Amino acid sequence: MTRLHPLAVAVCVALSGATAFAAPVDVADVFPANTLAYVELHNPAELGPQVAAVLKGTPLQDSVPFIHGKKDEAKTLPELRAKEDLAALALFASPEVVAEFRKLGGVAVGLLGFTERGEPEFALAVLTGDSAAAGLAARAFVTATPNVRTVGEVSKVPVFQRRQPVVTYDMNGTPKLSGEKPKEEPRDLTYAYTPGLFVVGTSKAALAPVIKRFRAEEKDALGATAGFKEAAAEYRKPGLFFYAAAPGFFAAASVADRARGADTGADLLAWLKLTTNPKALKSIAGNARVRDGGLSLVAGGRFDPAEKSPLVDFFSGPGVKVEALHHARKPAAFAATMTLPEKDRAAALIGFLDALAKGAGQLGRLPGDIAKDIGVKHKVAVNDLLAKVNAVTVVVPAKPDLPKGATPVPMFVIHTADASAAAALEDLVPKLIAEIAGEPAPAQPSTETVGGVQVRSLAGTGLPWRAAVHYARKDAVLAWGLDRKLVAAALTPDAAGSVVGEKGGTVPPGAALAGAFDLGALVGALGEKPANGPIRPAPPAPAPGTVTELIPPDVLLKDADKARAALTAAFGQLPPAAVTVRRDRDRLLFEVFQPKITDGGLKPVVDAWLDLFDKELSLRDPSRSAPGFLPPPER
Repeated sequence: MTRLHPLAVAVCVALSGATAFAAPVDVADVFPANTLAYVELHNPAELGPQVAAVLKGTPLQDSVPFIHGKKDEAKTLPELRAKEDLAALALFASPEVVAEFRKLGGVAVGLLGFTERGEPEFALAVLTGDSAAAGLAARAFVTATPNVRTVGEVSKVPVFQRRQPVVTYDMNGTPKLSGEKPKEEPRDLTYAYTPGLFVVGTSKAALAPVIKRFRAEEKDALGATAGFKEAAAEYRKPGLFFYAAAPGFFAAASVADRARGADTGADLLAWLKLTTNPKALKSIAGNARVRDGGLSLVAGGRFDPAEKSPLVDFFSGPGVKVEALHHARKPAAFAATMTLPEKDRAAALIGFLDALAKGAGQLGRLPGDIAKDIGVKHKVAVNDLLAKVNAVTVVVPAKPDLPKGATPVPMFVIHTADASAAAALEDLVPKLIAEIAGEPAPAQPSTETVGGVQVRSLAGTGLPWRAAVHYARKDAVLAWGLDRKLVAAALTPDAAGSVVGEKGGTVPPGAALAGAFDLGALVGALGEKPANGPIRPAPPAPAPGTVTELIPPDVLLKDADKARAALTAAFGQLPPAAVTVRRDRDRLLFEVFQPKITDGGLKPVVDAWLDLFDKELSLRDPSRSAPGFLPPPER
């Protein structure tokens, strides 16, 4: 009798598995209606070609020659072994995987709630759809992975967790496995597979609502809620879609913070609550998708018009004029102009700044308190002066000239109603700086002419950023910053030399904020720079008979340094990304658009990233199975 190969049997089962119920075809329908936050890869069938367009022209479009070229370049055995991980990474972006991805029914992750101890409960659901390969891979994972064991079931669907075997030894030293059945851990990564659905969660409790809705045992689904339907109609397009019902999310997160004993005064949640007003914000939704050859990220907040929100009030100004951005010269990591609301301008500005300060955990005086103190001490009507500020351009210079030890801060270009308003604000600067520095009286500024512009300067003694402040005025424009030359240059608009350029400078109608940022400059600024040089693998745990670890040769460390710098430079080759914020009735819309990422536009970045990944894999100690990173010893 002919024996069937186990893999053939598994394939037959995967291809012929059928359910006795009508399984959902929309992945949102397997999540409960009270899901706090939801992220989905929507419409894999249409998203697949978009992924292929992004990878076009890169080594990942066809990784076979790329990987073998890297193997041929290897000079040591560890370098050659490192190519195995590089090849595994490339396989995930291969045309075959993209083709199978297109057959999936849906992929989504949801925040279902928090435990009594304030720990988040997540579930990731994959509807395998028409992809037999996905179902086979899930089945193989839960059956063929040695340490994946059954710990229980939900609606007759077995659930699994990873367990190391318990080994005992008899009198002769022969190892034996304990016959004890693995027990469920209440907080452990948990898996389940039933034909059509693979789900991963933070616990069995997190998997249960997803499995029950897939099996039609529970009906209330996120996809059927009014808020989700409204958001889906606007943003649920091929790409990454996200949604959160704000009131439920804020309430649950606050309870979880208290359960953990967390300080809610200085985190993102607190900042969001204070700037938006949880009573005003009804939902947050948006998407990230490929359009017009670029990558678009849109996030929208829907607000209750009956409730006040500092964020909505602040972004209620008229549309930005592109000419204001001509004051922001290249190179700049970020530059944006925002118009201030025409109604109650001073109150909206101070209220927003106070909310920002509170959200950042600032103790003591708020910006509003400082404004009041200046008004009382110096007999200045601060609110009247702020009411004459039409717009503000914020610039983060890419390479400011700062004294040693100074902390970079943005440069501000203030656009006022007229020259007299700008002059009054100029007179206010010494008083403001004295108040921030804690000085009893304003200092007398020094004056220097830079490029035909008279620039005033105030010493940085006592200031948080530890650098002098420079400011200058021309007509109705006042510039303020830490680099004297940049302040002088900012007073004169220069379309060709600005961050938006002479030809590409357009602003969407009605945008209360418009600007651009250089991804390369931001990546360079955000990159970690260990004090003692480049990163390297962390030492392994001591093994019997092992007294030392292998430290990568200097040549490999230098190669990784060069690759890291090349990646930053590659990001710099991308055209500037555009950012806008606009208000549309009860919605506040935020968008970032990075042009030219398809049809080879992203090739320099992908090439440099793969090279860095390859170089860092080569740094690993070949005696270790997993990499870790920390600064090397001083050399």
